[in-house]
Amino acid sequence: MNVDLSTLKDWLVPVSTFVTLITASVGGWMSLREYRLKVQAETRLAKSTELEADVKLLKLFTEIMSIAHARGQTQLSEKLIEKLLSPETMKELGVTIANLRPVLESAVISHPVGIAAQDAAIAAIWALGIKHEILQPVAIQALTSLTGFKEKVARPYLEDLKSKYSGKELANAEHEKQA
Repeated sequence: MNVDLSTLKDWLVPVSTFVTLITASVGGWMSLREYRLKVQAETRLAKSTELEADVKLLKLFTEIMSIAHARGQTQLSEKLIEKLLSPETMKELGVTIANLRPVLESAVISHPVGIAAQDAAIAAIWALGIKHEILQPVAIQALTSLTGFKEKVARPYLEDLKSKYSGKELANAEHEKQA
């Protein structure tokens, strides 16, 4: 079988074109696959970052709640606890294991929070509820609870936030259940 050089030249161009197309197709498919994997990884990272930001936001929100409830930092003296738990002091005060908890709780000192800080924290709860959708039901619940003792400050913020909230009905605060 003799192959003519001109016939070989005629077949060489289509075969090389075919091989080039196959190579380009495989390369393109592999690039798209790699791109899809990178997009999936970036999506997972973005969701993870968003979740982490939401957790931090909720943690800070609960810290603001402490200020809104006029609860400042607490202190506990280790020396006072040691003294209270000494057998002599327990006997002198008539403290037993059964009634030890109230005695220990009274040893915790809570620093007060000023009215201005408390009112600003209530306004911050409203502002965070307006700005962050994830905090809307939380802020409504918080402001509902705060109306129990800061009615004039918390009620306008609560009504405004409720008017903008499109979620399900929320639970009532304890003081509203009793009323």
